[in-house]
Amino acid sequence: MRQPAIDDADIRLYEFDFDLTLMIFFVSPDEEIYGRYGGRTGEDPDSRQSLKGLHYAMQSALAAHASKDKPLVPQRHEEPRTVRSLRGGRGGGCLHCHQVNERLNSELKRNDQWTRHHIFRYPPPDNVGLVLDVDGGDVVDRIEPDSPAAKSGLEKGDVIESIGRFPVNSFADAQYALDGAPPTGEIAIAWRRDNQLMDAKLTLPEGWRKHDISWRRSMEWIVPSARVFGRNLKPEERREHGLTETQLAFWQSYPVSKVAAAAGVQEGDIILGFDGKQLNMSAYEFLDYVRGHYLCGDTVKVDILRDGKRLQLPMTLP
Repeated sequence: MRQPAIDDADIRLYEFDFDLTLMIFFVSPDEEIYGRYGGRTGEDPDSRQSLKGLHYAMQSALAAHASKDKPLVPQRHEEPRTVRSLRGGRGGGCLHCHQVNERLNSELKRNDQWTRHHIFRYPPPDNVGLVLDVDGGDVVDRIEPDSPAAKSGLEKGDVIESIGRFPVNSFADAQYALDGAPPTGEIAIAWRRDNQLMDAKLTLPEGWRKHDISWRRSMEWIVPSARVFGRNLKPEERREHGLTETQLAFWQSYPVSKVAAAAGVQEGDIILGFDGKQLNMSAYEFLDYVRGHYLCGDTVKVDILRDGKRLQLPMTLP
């Protein structure tokens, strides 16, 4: 059933990332959820979805429905709640999905429950080094070296059974399971390899949840701009200053933003990036990089080449 408006849906039961425009639920006749399909990262919104992947998730849901031991996702609550009931909701109208997130976040702030943890909802499994196959959503396509997934013993071709207490058949299932994981600590993971069931703990380091939120409409208020910009250096200018052909390097243009000027940035400085990281990208790509890797309020060190000398100037992204 296609549901273009969710005003009266129980958002505690149909819990998902409200910054998305599409989420598919596989549900029993008793409204118990077998799984989800959808999800995205900061890449193209469809990069983690395919018709084959949807078919695979549907087949998994049918198998779960036919099983005597149904791997149902338990509800975390008893009282239903609708979009319409959110404080500030428009009585007879509807909200855009991203506005649901905005209202929920505002409620957390009013109750002094808002933390940085809430910025990075629904972290992708990539964050723990677990890259899932697009067409087979519980099949491991790749394990990133030295990641929590690698250290747990997972390998390419393994089939994920569950993360935490939630069964996994898709990228969206994995995001949902990881959303409930702690900021640091451990979370259980189980998988099959050659029909053998295996399990371990994923060790979650500080900051593991952080990912690109620049695409999220509900988080526009906390996504910063770089505050520095200008023309990319030409090849001959790069050679003159001992810079590579691909690394980020642009002339700071006029006018210098108030924020950058207060930090000491001057017109004509060569900007090399932030925080001592050599980035291989253009000035325009750097703007997107900052939006995807920093938050408003973060203090960065602007890497500058001025009169042949390298400087680092502290600047807070407003």
